[in-house]
Amino acid sequence: MTSTNLSTFEAAIVDTCEKYQEAHWEDPDYRPCVSIDGTYFVKFKETRFLWPEIATHVYISEYAQSQPETPGMPRISKVIHHFTDQNMMYMVMEHITLTDTSPDPTKIAEALRWLSEVPAPPDHVFGPLGGGVIRHSFFKDYEAPLVFSSIEALERYIEKVRPCLYFLDPPLISNLGQAGTYLSKLRRTPLERVSLSGERIMFTQPDMHPSNFGVDEHGNTVLMDFGEIAMLPESFVAFTLAQYESQAASATARSIGLSRRSHLTSMAVIASVLWMIADPRLGLNEDGYPKASVRKR
Repeated sequence: MTSTNLSTFEAAIVDTCEKYQEAHWEDPDYRPCVSIDGTYFVKFKETRFLWPEIATHVYISEYAQSQPETPGMPRISKVIHHFTDQNMMYMVMEHITLTDTSPDPTKIAEALRWLSEVPAPPDHVFGPLGGGVIRHSFFKDYEAPLVFSSIEALERYIEKVRPCLYFLDPPLISNLGQAGTYLSKLRRTPLERVSLSGERIMFTQPDMHPSNFGVDEHGNTVLMDFGEIAMLPESFVAFTLAQYESQAASATARSIGLSRRSHLTSMAVIASVLWMIADPRLGLNEDGYPKASVRKR
């Protein structure tokens, strides 16, 4: 595609997305994505939100294309082009025709097992590719309050909460449901420390909603929506799967072969507290250490 044709193509994409947004942004189920002529599927968001998804999607899609005969591999749409226009970023993908058939739970498990075995890019430690915060239900509002610099930083952040649990008032504990049951026993049984160092780090889909999986016209399982997919410690994978009472989640846990030491009790209690805290940054920096205070003059 020549530079002139590319500019025309991008302008047409932007125009279509702007018109779609103007017409549908008030719809209850509105999402910033649109299908164009049954050929392209376009996502558009502010750059800081979409770039990590693009980086992850492109990397995993290209890896899948390099391993075409791998058992259990899902179909992943190819990213044809991505670009920015003002403060918005656009990701243009191939359009995949989906059937009305729901994916078989065992097929979803196979797809997520395959995803967990995708190797990390060189020099990537953990978290979403392309930078940005981790999106996971463990954190308040499904979003980490900091861009953690390392596994150890995340571990220090979690440990910051654990000692505080001994001092919660009984009325507050009673409002935490199952987590409160664990908290009420803390004076007799201390909450286990969440140690993430040494755990397997793997690509995972923290959002197991059925809309993130589909079946194409050839019966292939389709893996969609890479906005939450990131490389996370095994305990975070186990935490996700434990929250979903579905055949797919159970099958995935068996397929991946999760360790029995996944800190589920500790993480459930700590997550419950994090969701109630006004400022979940806990006064820490991205390395998990206390943030330097600024002296007032």
